[in-house]
Amino acid sequence: MGFLRVNPDIVAEAFDGEIVLIDIARGLYFSLCGAAVELWQAFADPRTADEVLRTLAPLAGAEHSAAMQNAISSMRANQLIVEVDAPVFPAGPLVAGDAASVPPVVQVFSDLADLIAIDPVHEVDAAAGWPMRPANFPDVA
Repeated sequence: MGFLRVNPDIVAEAFDGEIVLIDIARGLYFSLCGAAVELWQAFADPRTADEVLRTLAPLAGAEHSAAMQNAISSMRANQLIVEVDAPVFPAGPLVAGDAASVPPVVQVFSDLADLIAIDPVHEVDAAAGWPMRPANFPDVA
């Protein structure tokens, strides 16, 4: 596995220990809590999953180590973090916060996908009404 980094196409905002992310292209939104917040922040710079786990997993304890690996896998599967080339300059030291000791939670929501992905300025069809769902919109469940 190579270097991973937060997907630059994802919009993120932190709220009281939670990070809410929106993938506008696919219309999905996500909630990261606990150690998942630390994982997201760790991948702000390109790093390997092993490097991040070596730093954060000891703080999480043995019971949460596997959950952290699963959270990274979920973030990769949902394209929240993506593989990138090796960085030209090494990332700064990774410092873990208090949330690293809390089990990671990655939640995916698709209930607003149609609304998030619609571009009401450009997706106009006089016969169909306004706004309309793009013809190439992916099916999400």
